[in-house]
Amino acid sequence: MRNVSVEQDVDRIIERFDKLARGEALGRPPASTLKAVFDNHVSGHGGSVRLACAFLTAYCTIDKSWDFKAVPTGTRGVYGDKKLANALTLRHVTFHKNITAFGENLGWKGNVREFDLSKDGRFWPYLEKLAGLGEADRESLLNHVVWMLFSSRVVPQAFPPLPNTYLSYAKSLALCERLTELPSEGHIQQFLVAAFLAVHRRRYGHRIATHHPHASDTFDGTCGDIEEFRDEELVAAYEVTVRDDWKNRLADFGKKAASGRIAKYVIFAADVRSDAALCPAERLVEFVGHLPYDLAVVDLADFFAVFCAELSREDIALAFNTTYQYLCDPRLCGRDEFQKAFLAVTDAWLESRS
Repeated sequence: MRNVSVEQDVDRIIERFDKLARGEALGRPPASTLKAVFDNHVSGHGGSVRLACAFLTAYCTIDKSWDFKAVPTGTRGVYGDKKLANALTLRHVTFHKNITAFGENLGWKGNVREFDLSKDGRFWPYLEKLAGLGEADRESLLNHVVWMLFSSRVVPQAFPPLPNTYLSYAKSLALCERLTELPSEGHIQQFLVAAFLAVHRRRYGHRIATHHPHASDTFDGTCGDIEEFRDEELVAAYEVTVRDDWKNRLADFGKKAASGRIAKYVIFAADVRSDAALCPAERLVEFVGHLPYDLAVVDLADFFAVFCAELSREDIALAFNTTYQYLCDPRLCGRDEFQKAFLAVTDAWLESRS
């Protein structure tokens, strides 16, 4: 039988992890003495014990009847230890040392009721202290555990630290042009725009969220391929496209602008400058004049020309690395062929600069 609490446990850890990944907070940091309850215990243990302790920390916040001694039924399997370990590995977490199934590794096979955690020195010193905490402290400790998972990430990078001569305006813009020419079903183009925006907007304390290019905005409840937030308030939304069929979706963009209460909706599109219906600006006035909302249509080439001029060389390197991180994120892309294409272009660009 499936234990719903086990599934909720895994989902709770991953949801809070992803919240941190989006740049959001989990609340006030716990006291150092509370953090030490977890940190001191898992230090020196292998990945299976470490991840099991994280799992059990979340479990006690869900199943209030758990006695802290029994291994929760259903911990092993596709909804429990395997799901959690795989989700963390896909998110580049190293805290669990890349183990794939902590329950199986710990010998929790067969009838888990045969195991008594109070007699297991790998767990009881921690669980005994965990059992003595109040609900608020358990929730706070769980936030710390998720932070420890998050802080152990080793995120893939496309570039090592580069000499300043590599990232001049002209050379940076040339790389943007090469990357946006890659066939990638819009992934590389969207993520490159999102990354440049994310690096630029952080100076104002704004957060950028980008979404899977093939996800339905309506289904996800989002207002665009890329969204910009001030704290939790949506302040802007953007579409990125390399196709011209966006012109058939003007009413849809208007609905998104209205639902997000956005004063101006922005589309970054390819070949705007060469489109007689959009350029010069007088033609654009005619194109958008009938719309009940303010629509900005920006050529992708113009976007990168401006942002390569605006950002520092360190910021531009961060933007390219952030683009690669988006490509490696299975929630956003995870497509091996796009990752390889991106690296092929950036590697060739690096060699040409040497």
